[in-house]
Order: sequence, then C-alpha cells, then structure tokens
Amino acid sequence: MTDETLGGMSDREYPLVGLVREFGASEIHHLVAAVLARTVSTFLSFADVFLIGLGIDALFNGREFAIPLLPSAWVPSEPLPLLAFITGLMFGLNVLTNLTLFVAQYGFGVFTQRILHQIRVAKFDTAQRLELGFFEENRTGNIISVLNDDVNELDGFLNTVLSAAIWISMTVVSAFVYMSALNWQLALLVLASAPVVAGVNYWFSRRLEPLKDEVRTERGALNARLETNLSGIDVIKSFTAEEHERKRVEDASLDYFDARLGSRRRAVQQSPANRLIMGVWLVATLSLGIYWIVVEPPLFFSGTLTAGQLVPFLFYMERLTLPLKNLSGVIDGYKSAKASAKRIDGLTSIDGRLEGDSGDELVIDGGRVEFENVEFGYPGTEQRVFDGISFAAESEETIGLVGSTGAGKSTLVKCLLRFHEVDDGRITIDGQDVRNVSLEDLRDAIGYVNQDAYLFDGTIRDNIAYGASDASDTSDVPDERIEAAAKTAGAHRFVTELPDGYETQVGDRGTSLSGGQRQRLAIARAIVDDPPILVFDEATSHVDNETELVLQEKLDELTEDRTTFIIAHRLSTVRGADEILVLEDGSIAERGTHERLVERDGTYATLWNVQVGNLDALSSLGEATTDD
Repeated sequence: MTDETLGGMSDREYPLVGLVREFGASEIHHLVAAVLARTVSTFLSFADVFLIGLGIDALFNGREFAIPLLPSAWVPSEPLPLLAFITGLMFGLNVLTNLTLFVAQYGFGVFTQRILHQIRVAKFDTAQRLELGFFEENRTGNIISVLNDDVNELDGFLNTVLSAAIWISMTVVSAFVYMSALNWQLALLVLASAPVVAGVNYWFSRRLEPLKDEVRTERGALNARLETNLSGIDVIKSFTAEEHERKRVEDASLDYFDARLGSRRRAVQQSPANRLIMGVWLVATLSLGIYWIVVEPPLFFSGTLTAGQLVPFLFYMERLTLPLKNLSGVIDGYKSAKASAKRIDGLTSIDGRLEGDSGDELVIDGGRVEFENVEFGYPGTEQRVFDGISFAAESEETIGLVGSTGAGKSTLVKCLLRFHEVDDGRITIDGQDVRNVSLEDLRDAIGYVNQDAYLFDGTIRDNIAYGASDASDTSDVPDERIEAAAKTAGAHRFVTELPDGYETQVGDRGTSLSGGQRQRLAIARAIVDDPPILVFDEATSHVDNETELVLQEKLDELTEDRTTFIIAHRLSTVRGADEILVLEDGSIAERGTHERLVERDGTYATLWNVQVGNLDALSSLGEATTDD
C-alpha cells in the first residue's frame, strides 16, 4: 500500500454519510433543530415580497388583502392603516426570520464541532493502533494530512455547505410555494426548467469527483514533502541542498496547483451554466406575463394576471438564480468532503492491520524468552528477513545481537514486541505465546530503548513518567520514582544541574539536550516501570566514547535481575553479554560468548578486530558493515 492509495481503501459506498451516521447519532437533535430553524427562516424570508404584491393589488387595484390563517377582521380597510399594518407584519417577519437563522447557524456549529471532535479523536486513536508496518509504508506527512486537513474539510462541509444545501432546497421549495400561490400556471412553467438544471448539474458532478480525489492526494503528497524536509533540515543545511529541496517542494506544489486549478476550472463553469438556463426562463416568463396582462392569456393559459402578482413572481424567479449560483459551490464542497471522508475512512478501514489487544494475562515467572523456528518477511516482498531462527534467552540472561546491515536484528526484537507479527513459528515468554497474551501486558513487561531516543515536547519529568503504565497521567507518578529511574540511568546528576531541574523543557524531539542526555532519559523512561525484560536497540550508537562508557556502566547495572536484549554495532557494548548471536542472511551464523567468538576467528572476530584497530581485518570483512 502506498500514499497514493491511502484514500482508496474505504469499504463504505458512501463514506461521508457513514461517518456522519457513525459519529453524529448522539448529536442528531442539534442537526434536527438546525434544519427546522433553517427551513422556517428560509420560508419566512420570502414572505415580505408576497406581502408587497398583495399590498400593491390592495392599495392600487382595490383587491382584498387576504393571507391564509390571518382573520380578515384583523386587516384594516383604509389605505394608511393597511400600509402601517403591512409594514408591521414585514418588520415582525424580519425579526423572526433572523432569530430562526441564528438558531440554525448555532445548531449547525454545535453539531459540526462535536461530531468533528469525535471523528478526530476516534480516528487518531484507531490510526495509532495500526500495526507498525502501516507507518513504515506510509509517509507521516500524508497521514497527518488526512487527520488534519481532511477533517477540517468536513468542518467546512458540515458547518457551511450542508447549511447552504438546506437553504438552496428550501429556497426552491419556498419560491415554488409562493409562486404557486400567485399563479400556479406560471409556476408550472418555471418547474419545467428543473429537469434541465438537474441534468446539467449531474453532468458537472460526475466530472468533478475524480478531480477532487486528485486534489486530496496531491495535498497529502505536498504535506509529506514539507514534513520530511523540515524534519531533516540539519541534513539539508549540512549538504547545502537548499536549492535542490526548494525545487522538490516546488514540484510538489506545482502538482497540487495543477490539481486545484483543474478542479476549479471545472467547478466555475457550473454557475454560469445554471444562470444561463434560469435567465432564459426568466425572459420567457416576463414576456408571457406582460402579454397576459396587456392583451390576453397566451397559449393554453387561462384566468387573470395582475401586476401585483407578476412583480413578486419575477422577483421569486430572480431569487432562484442565487441558490443556483451557489449550487456549484455546494456540489464542489460536497465532492471535496466526500474525497476527504473517503481518505479518513480509508485510513482506518483496514481490518487486517489493526493491532488486537484481546488476549490472556501475561504472567511473568523469571522472564525466559524463546524464539522457536521464527520466520518473517515484510508484506509485499518475497525476501525473508529471517527463516527458522531459534534460540532462548534464559531468565536474567543478557543476549547480544550483532550483524551486518539488513541482517534483521531490530526486526527480531520488534517481533518480540509484536510491532510485526511473525509468519511462522512462535515467540514465548515463560512458555506463553506472545500472540495469545494481552498486547498491553506484553509491552508493559518490556522496557524498550531504540537508537533515536525520541523525547516528547515537554518537561524532563513528563518524559520519564511517560513510561509509567500504571499512571493515568504523568503528574500521578511520584517524584521519588522518577528520580530513582533517572539515577539508575545515570541522568539524575545532569538533570539537577539544569536551572529548572526535572521541570526543564526539552523542546521538540528533545533538541535542547545532547544525544547522550537524551539517551539516558530514554533509558530512565524504559525502566521507570521496572520491567522484567529490557531491549536496547542501538542505544549507544549516537553518543561519543566517553558517554558510551558511562552508559555501558549503567547497562551492566540495569541488566542485573532482568532478561535483556542488546543490539549494537559497537561490539564493546555487547562484550559482557551471556551470549552473542551473529545474524547473517536471515539466520544465526555464530553464537557464543565474546571470548569464544573471538577465538573462533569467524565473522564476529573479524568485526572485533576492525573495531579495535586491526586494519588488516578489513580485507576479510569485505563490504560488510555493522550498522543496522
């Protein structure tokens, strides 16, 4: 699966409707109230012109001023009182129209924000529970684009476009009701334009949808490019690649520009087409009306027509051009929202890629870990990362994992953590298959430190407390527990020397700290829960030799009374391990203690000799590296 197909995975025929039904059920009363208020507001907004038409006929043609449901006894017979009465009615209707309009807009706003809050939180929660492979195959910027830009697109639809759609519908219905009350024969003539208008808009709608899908895809690609470049800004600067990256962003922006322009070009053609159709009908109706008043009923029409009827009738026809003008915007907004809904729904409609957390309780009795004929290969590839690996880490034993790039060292421990699911074989902890135990229990039992030492933007205290699985909030973790973990990880001293101590803000990704300081805090975070199993994945790869010595001393202390896996390209880090496994071509090529492996004079011995300065060993090492 690629970023380009990210939005095409929704299994719902109508993803937009599905999202609204799924998350809007509890808020439906707000939507109903808003729709009713918008309906009343729109209907009342047409009444003033109707009253003017009745007033013209009553004041100048001597006809009766009659309104349905209004007792005739309330209507004054004299001209001036009648004029005042009509003015009062119009003022009252105006107040009521704006009051119901306020209720409608507020109702749409409440409904929209509540449903979007639920969608945003629910979809993020579902996304973060997808297996790790999903994030390895899809760029972070594109996923953020879905959770942010596409959710905001729904905001515009639910809060504005949906309200406009109801306004358009009620404008058409209200106009037809009032026109029918004025002259039902002319109203039928106007109604005859509906199939033409519907056909034209359907034609535009069908051609606009794929263009909106392309806009969503290109926006995600642009966001991914921006996110990647800003995350790697230090690399860009170090290679003076600013111009090269400017060109790449420019290309991505041009692709987005072309997609937007193509969509907009099609959308802006729709409104003039609608206005042209209604313009033709308006001229035809005006001509027929004037002929009817001055001469006689034309064609098959019958009865009488007055100026007081024709003027408001033509006004209502003109009012119909406004919703038809906005109809293109509504369809455009709907297509955009539909494309966004498809991406939002598609992001998480992947049944086979969700991490399941149902399982038995993990009972730790020593922490023995065993890999039994484990096989694994990344989805979509035929190459096996490892094929039939078997070994055991006894309780409180330390296992070192070394090997060349791509040997599968990190992948092996990620299978233990169930970041990836093995294809065959099994991994057990004290005899319990990790696939059958609770995912939460499994990961709570394993303290994991990788080479990136990622820290969240916040305080040092918060970052260490993040590893406390028994606390609902980082503020609930006692200071003594945090300091104890920091002392064990060798971080307490430098933390207390900082002006704000444990309340020091580390910045985004911990950029205000050195690599060694970040690594020690990451170790403190991993052990604050006192887990029975530890995994160090290249935990010293980004620190200097002096810091490595400090961390090595702490690692020796940390591994006591714990089952530990240490992945390292610096062999000095695993020198004291109870057993070292050398991975090569998807299998265990060598195994043993440091001393035995050096005496064996194989791959490990060659790597060791190179790292201690014996350059003659390079000839036998060839192209191999020790980076993973």
